[in-house]
Amino acid sequence: MADKETGVQSYSSDPFPALGTVPVGLGPEGIALAPQLRRGFVACSRSNSVTVFDMDTLAAVGEVPVGNEPIGLVYDQTRKRVFTSDARSDTVSAIDATTLRVIGQIPVEAYPAGIGLYAEKRKLYCGNTGANTVSVIDADTLQVLAVVPAKLAAGSLGANPARDEVYCVNFGDASITIIDGTTNAVKGEIKVDYAPCKIAIDSARARAYVANSLVSTVAVIDLNKQKVVATIPVERAPVGMATGKMGARIYTANRGTGKISVIDQASGKEWARVPVGEAPGDLAVDEQTDTIFTSNAGSNTVSVFRDHLQSKPKELPKTAKHPLVGQPVPPFRLPDMVTGQERTSAEWQGKPYIINMFASW
Repeated sequence: MADKETGVQSYSSDPFPALGTVPVGLGPEGIALAPQLRRGFVACSRSNSVTVFDMDTLAAVGEVPVGNEPIGLVYDQTRKRVFTSDARSDTVSAIDATTLRVIGQIPVEAYPAGIGLYAEKRKLYCGNTGANTVSVIDADTLQVLAVVPAKLAAGSLGANPARDEVYCVNFGDASITIIDGTTNAVKGEIKVDYAPCKIAIDSARARAYVANSLVSTVAVIDLNKQKVVATIPVERAPVGMATGKMGARIYTANRGTGKISVIDQASGKEWARVPVGEAPGDLAVDEQTDTIFTSNAGSNTVSVFRDHLQSKPKELPKTAKHPLVGQPVPPFRLPDMVTGQERTSAEWQGKPYIINMFASW
């Protein structure tokens, strides 16, 4: 069955069988799995809670209240703890994944939206988007160890034990801050494309993958050379990122189309697009079963499907130009944010201008 908008063949069955959906709280964003507990966790930003679900039955088994607007979420297998970055509380919540009780809330800096774990060093990293900093937290004692300067709108984080480095994606600066995993000092910077949202690390291949939401691309970064070595186009507004099949796959959650891009790591080509729910935000992969769990912010669900594709498909996805591209902008009226006076599009007729459609999720 072909997609009406793009003409792309749907892979919702056979190579990518859909297993079902899990109803969760409002505005699900960050998602993580605890395979040994067979539990999944998703940060529900509009419910100020974490929904807990059974990975096998796909039934919700609990709801844990945390701080206001939890966005990022990570699981610590060593201590069996879940951590959320609570953006509007300026805290990180720590949850016991077995008892489903909050065991601590750690004060950090303004609007923490991203979170990452360096398990080998027992360090938790929180990207403080409003403060342009990274809080470094002891994952065992839950104490803040350091605050590291980053760049504009610091967010998603990933660790690379092979180089003893942590990488912070700076959404507003189109860059990645490199942090020394031992000293917490800033070591350098990698420039990427506009509005990077999420980073996924493949330490074995010395690669990182970054979803550039504004330009709809995935940056492939050589972590040894510390530079972008390839750019992969995907669908509109990729904001989530994960790897699977032992690093052979890259998955992006394309918020603007409600689909997951399935990318072959070796060729750097998009092999398929899998429909999920509305406005997918993040992904987590169960490597034991090649099962992908996707949080859908617009549907208040988690979509679940398997990746059974073994080789390159006969046809690769193609994106048709949207029918509105190249057409005149319809007339509109908006209030001036400074004066409150109504402005119209007629004032700028024949002149180039930018419309910034800001979405807070």
